[in-house]
Amino acid sequence: MWLWDFFKREKTDDSERSLLRVAKRLRYDSYQSQYHYDYVTGYKNWSSHIYNTRKFISDCARRCFGRRSCVVLGSGFCLDVPVLELSRMFDNVYLVDISHPRRVRQRIAETKNVQLVTEDITKIAAEALNSINRYKDFSVDMLIHSPIYNSGNYSDTLNNFDFVISVNTLSFLAEPINAYLARLKLLDDIAATTLQTFMQQYHINMLPKGKSCIISPISQRYYNADGLQMYDHSIAYIPATVIRDPQSWTWNYSNDHTGGIEYGVKAWEY
Repeated sequence: MWLWDFFKREKTDDSERSLLRVAKRLRYDSYQSQYHYDYVTGYKNWSSHIYNTRKFISDCARRCFGRRSCVVLGSGFCLDVPVLELSRMFDNVYLVDISHPRRVRQRIAETKNVQLVTEDITKIAAEALNSINRYKDFSVDMLIHSPIYNSGNYSDTLNNFDFVISVNTLSFLAEPINAYLARLKLLDDIAATTLQTFMQQYHINMLPKGKSCIISPISQRYYNADGLQMYDHSIAYIPATVIRDPQSWTWNYSNDHTGGIEYGVKAWEY
C-alpha cells in the first residue's frame, strides 16, 4: 500500500472514477473555478493573504524533524501552497483533493517528487449521496453516526508523514455537501451548522499532533456598498484549546460596487 493511501484502501482506477463522479454531482469543480476566478479578479487584495499563508507553511516546514514526506490536504489550485519550496525540502510531497484542476496537473508535471492524490478528505461526500439514495427519511444524524467514521483511525496513518498541512480547507469542508442537501430541501440552518461543526472537528482529529499546521478562515464579515459592516459570524467552530499561539490576519476576499467580504484568518501549529 502506498504511503499516501491513508484511508486504508487500495488505489484503483474504479475508486478514482467513483470519486470524480461524486465531485461532479457535488459541483466541486464549480467551487474550485469560482475560487480561482475570485483570486484572479482580486489578486491585489489577496496578495497579503497568499503571502502570509505560504510563509506560515514554509516556516512550519523548516521546523519539521523529518524530511521524507509532506502531505497537503485540500490542495486545490495550490495558490496558497509553496509547492516548489516544499519539493526542495521533502523527498516526497503529496497533494490531496477530490478533484485536481488541469492547471495544477500541468504545473507539477515535471516535478518528479510531487504527486497528486485523488481522495475525499471529508470521508463523507460519497456517504451523503449514498444515504440519500438508500433512505427515504434522510437526516444529517445518519451521516454523523455513519459507520464510516468508526472504520479506522486515519490519524494513525497520517502520522507516517513528517508534515501534514490543512490549508484554507477547514472552514469550507461542508460547503459543497450542505449546498447539495439544501438544493434537495433536506437541510435547514440548524442541521447545516451541526454537520459543519462535526466535519470540522473530525478533520482536526485526523491530524497528527506535533506534525501538523492549520490555516483557516474562522470568521466572515460582510460590508455593504457604503462600507458599513452588515454582519460578522463564525464559520469555523473550533474549541479554543485547539488553537494555540495562532497567527492572525485579514483576508480581503472580494470587494466591488455591491459590497465586500472579509475573512478573519488564523494559522497555528497543531
